[in-house]
Amino acid sequence: MDKKELRKKFKDLRESLSEKEWFEYSKSICQKLIDSSFFKNSQRIAFYYPVNKEVNLTIAIEEALKQGKEIFLPKTHLKEKRLSFHKVTDLARLSPGVFGIFEPPSIDSPIEACELDLILVPGLAFDLKKYRLGYGGGFYDRFLKETKALKIGIAFSFQIIEKLPQDPWDEKMDYILTEEGFF
Repeated sequence: MDKKELRKKFKDLRESLSEKEWFEYSKSICQKLIDSSFFKNSQRIAFYYPVNKEVNLTIAIEEALKQGKEIFLPKTHLKEKRLSFHKVTDLARLSPGVFGIFEPPSIDSPIEACELDLILVPGLAFDLKKYRLGYGGGFYDRFLKETKALKIGIAFSFQIIEKLPQDPWDEKMDYILTEEGFF
């Protein structure tokens, strides 16, 4: 399958999750993340806000805020085809942005990619070599190229396949986290 066919397949699979499955799997992933040394040893963490039944990391975001960690969420700059990450202290301050994804207000300057400790990356699919299939805009790949932060792909276990088609600009994750754990 090419990337376009794989995107459709994994979007459909994700959308087929019941609300209960989506919530329970997301909750399990959040708990594994919170319990990890990666989370415990990181102070500046880039999260994402879920759309279209992506893994919901809200529980982990709330826990990070309680622990006094600095949390950053992306704003999409469609014209420039890039992401900027802005500090968030309260999820209630988010509002719909590009593609209807909730984004932080851009009052503060964005954090530089090199200043982050941990980046949690959504994807439609990941492979066993830790490559990611996104929506096809290259937004995350461009951002990830600029950092040495730990990159963890976040997905449900059914989103993991043996091998994805790769392009030279595709950025590799350091780890993948599913409801079954890290690999």
